[in-house]
Amino acid sequence: MKHQVDIAIIGGGIAGLWTANVLKARGYSVALFSKGPLGSRQTLASQGVIHGGAKYALAGKLTDSSEELAAMPGKWRDALNGVGDVDLSGTQVLSEQQVLWSLPSVTSQVASFFGSKLMRGRSDALPREQWPAILQSDAYRGRVFQIDEPVLDPISLVECLHRGVADSCYQGEAELIGTQQQVEKVVVDGKVEVTAKAYLLTAGAGNGALLDQVGIDAVSMQLRPLHQVIVRAREASDELPDFYSVCIGNGAKPPMVTTTHTDSQERKVWWIGGDIAEAKGVARSEAEQIDAGRELLQQLLPWQDWDRYDIFTAREDRAEPLTGTGDRPPGAFCEKIGNVLVGWPTKLALAPNLADKVLGLVEAPTGEVAGDFPLPRPGVGEAPWDLG
Repeated sequence: MKHQVDIAIIGGGIAGLWTANVLKARGYSVALFSKGPLGSRQTLASQGVIHGGAKYALAGKLTDSSEELAAMPGKWRDALNGVGDVDLSGTQVLSEQQVLWSLPSVTSQVASFFGSKLMRGRSDALPREQWPAILQSDAYRGRVFQIDEPVLDPISLVECLHRGVADSCYQGEAELIGTQQQVEKVVVDGKVEVTAKAYLLTAGAGNGALLDQVGIDAVSMQLRPLHQVIVRAREASDELPDFYSVCIGNGAKPPMVTTTHTDSQERKVWWIGGDIAEAKGVARSEAEQIDAGRELLQQLLPWQDWDRYDIFTAREDRAEPLTGTGDRPPGAFCEKIGNVLVGWPTKLALAPNLADKVLGLVEAPTGEVAGDFPLPRPGVGEAPWDLG
């Protein structure tokens, strides 16, 4: 059975869903194909933070990453208010802000940095009475700053994006047929053939296999793995307080980045990234990472009895274009090869940036209306803290 659309999108994470909403709002006929449930893996493994770049300025200068991200919270707030091509008004905002909190050893440097011209308008020092509950202990001697970077619930975000394009989303294994000069069609589950003016690859780590199918080698992919930590109380009386934060230590990377989520049994969990989840964390076994996570919590927040909490871990790969240095590219990436567009947002917050780049690379819509394909509809995937 053959079908025709303006844009065939392969990949049902934040990149594909956001871009599908934008394209549909601009009059394009789209069909999105997701191998598994929507948001599975990288999107639902994100912390839901809409970065504005402050975290990447901690080294003392505004990097390309921090500058690319500076406009993102505003774009997302428009969408959360139902303004523009993407309507996220049904998305759960877990917190309107994050806090940056310093270790006592770097308090003076942090106060000087966040009071500097460099960070003016990006952060505000908080009086003690406004500090998060976990930092209210008299034993904490650092400083706390607020940054206006909202934190969203990834599950409700994917659900909301799906609603905008539900009639264009399908679940199935997609195979590209053609060459790097011209893809002829995509075949889904070996039975449904779809031809399109352009084929947009937004499958995250799956982009590598899709590129191989048609011999495209002009774009290469790199994976940067993470080994994140999850903390959950054993007893309801010890439930974790909300904590949306970036810890500022002595290095360029925060030792710990924390967001708070609710699992399928209505229990609060801390989802912890930062330096602990990167190179050294990736090299550790699960048992070693659990020990390292407990040790870090005891070191940074020693007034809490962390032996009363369960700690477990989750691994995920961040997929991006190959940079040569192994570092994350500063902005969203999209490149056109023939009639194929290869895209990675590189961070959740940069999904609008990717969609803008796609719009700049596709031809005007034809006005054709996509039909209904004989394929199952995808559901929404599960968050990492519900998979263990």
